[in-house]
Amino acid sequence: KVKILLISSEVFPVPPPAYGGLEMVVFDLAAELGRMGHDVYVLCPEGSREDRFHILTPCKPSHGNREDIAYQSIQPSLGDFDVIHDHSWGGHVYQAKQKRPKLPVLHTLHAQQSYGSIPMPKPCWVSASRFHASFTRQQLGYEPRVVYHGIDLARHSLDPTVMKDDYLLYLARVQHIKGAMEFVNLCLKTGMKGKLAGEDWYIPAEEQGYVRRIMEMCAASKGQVEYLGRAAQEWKVELLRKARCLVSPLNPPYYEIFGLTTIEAAACGTPGLSTDRGAARELIQEGKTGAVATDNTCLETNLKVALECKPEDCVVWAQGFSRREMATQYAKLYEEVA
Repeated sequence: KVKILLISSEVFPVPPPAYGGLEMVVFDLAAELGRMGHDVYVLCPEGSREDRFHILTPCKPSHGNREDIAYQSIQPSLGDFDVIHDHSWGGHVYQAKQKRPKLPVLHTLHAQQSYGSIPMPKPCWVSASRFHASFTRQQLGYEPRVVYHGIDLARHSLDPTVMKDDYLLYLARVQHIKGAMEFVNLCLKTGMKGKLAGEDWYIPAEEQGYVRRIMEMCAASKGQVEYLGRAAQEWKVELLRKARCLVSPLNPPYYEIFGLTTIEAAACGTPGLSTDRGAARELIQEGKTGAVATDNTCLETNLKVALECKPEDCVVWAQGFSRREMATQYAKLYEEVA
């Protein structure tokens, strides 16, 4: 039995009510570690929900992201834990580790490039894909370990009573780098219906015009492409179960270091189509659970491949990305760190 502190972001509660991949990963990891018998504490904002773990809430959730306040609240008691597993954006816990090198710290990197330099000789970093580990090594000369994100397969599952609907699904932030416009254009080119759902509340000011343009394009499609906006967790699962295919038409310079919705879709029996920008080839079995397009110019051709995939094959593939497997892999790393 290990006493573990997980540090989440301070943006959204754990679990998040809608958008928030990082926060969902923290919730699923904490809950599963608790089920495995560990003593788990999670530093996260007010409004979070316990599930086999204890909650420490230093502040309200905020997009202003007061991680420094959260860190200061826990800093005096860091030595009480066998392992400190940081998932935050800022990694403030390294301030303590620089003074106390033997402090057992592990940090899962959730951003394409979380650091401009290595904070100390042995930072104990973890990436969620081999792609991201290699990218980090190329950028900073240090290669993290790899633990794939896991999902709750009871929450995301194929429901035999739910019939597939004939639509493509976009489920991501409504931004240029995520390819919202390319999704709409793909629907228009193929004649297929589309549903565009995703985070449109916390968008950079300079991209608010882009969001309005996407709304206008959907409205002009006269019902062919439906703009849904932010989707709550329960609604998201319903959309994934009914969709024919989840489409992720990523644009340069962005790379997806994992792609949680791709696995969530597979677990719901829905294939994925993504451009080859990041970890897509690690998450999609070509021709069996979806397709990976070289770039957005050949989405239409690759969509035909993805639509031929069987829901049952997608579900079997998703079993390898369970939250139990994620927790098991992290538990092994905790032993090394401690």
